[in-house]
Amino acid sequence: MVRFLTLGLLFLASAMAAGQATAQTVNVTVQNQQSQTIYVAFTLGNGQAPGAINWGTCSGSVSNNQVAIAAGTSCNAVVPSSSGSSRFCASTSSMATPNCYQAQTNHQTMIETTFGAGSTNCYPTTQASCVWYDISLIPSNCTDPLWQSQNYCSNTGGAAYNLPVQLSCQGQPTYTCQGPPGSTYGNSGYPTNCGNPGATCTGNSANCVNAYFHPMFVPPYSSYQPNAQCPAGATLQITFLAGP
Repeated sequence: MVRFLTLGLLFLASAMAAGQATAQTVNVTVQNQQSQTIYVAFTLGNGQAPGAINWGTCSGSVSNNQVAIAAGTSCNAVVPSSSGSSRFCASTSSMATPNCYQAQTNHQTMIETTFGAGSTNCYPTTQASCVWYDISLIPSNCTDPLWQSQNYCSNTGGAAYNLPVQLSCQGQPTYTCQGPPGSTYGNSGYPTNCGNPGATCTGNSANCVNAYFHPMFVPPYSSYQPNAQCPAGATLQITFLAGP
């Protein structure tokens, strides 16, 4: 009798642990410092819209797979760690078909995220959950060779940029990218206050790389990735800044 009771307790503990493992989540706060309402969407890497996300107290403002965040307010969201590769994007008007994997074509600033737990995407692998984050402005047809040879990817579709944004996580790198758009790097309309895409450092400085202006797959660019991990227990802060 004791043996069967012990086995039953072990089975229950195992089931509870498995349930907890599959229920791991990551906290994300989205703040709107614009003077108008913005509409924010979240899309998984396979292009499905939307990705699973709980917008918390802002859930009542969700319509057509996007949340409306009023000027000067924020929303505290919870994202399953199983979401993997994904994106956030936003607009100042409601998106007819909110899909952040169409953001390059729609010239929307891309907040790229990769959620994970344990040995899936997290480092160290002992973490209960994590999320990697970066800002991408890459034009639709921009490549590293065209960045080098074609005046910073001029005439390759135009920068994926519509709203200024800052990504941060306590104790981790902050990345800030804001306009106005300019001609410092060709004719793609890259935002002018978004770091230096040719720098040999990353982080929240005008002299460092703060966002992906081009893929950065090949040396020397591949050594300076503006990408960071928000570890277990921390909150990824996405702030849509005031201004252009």
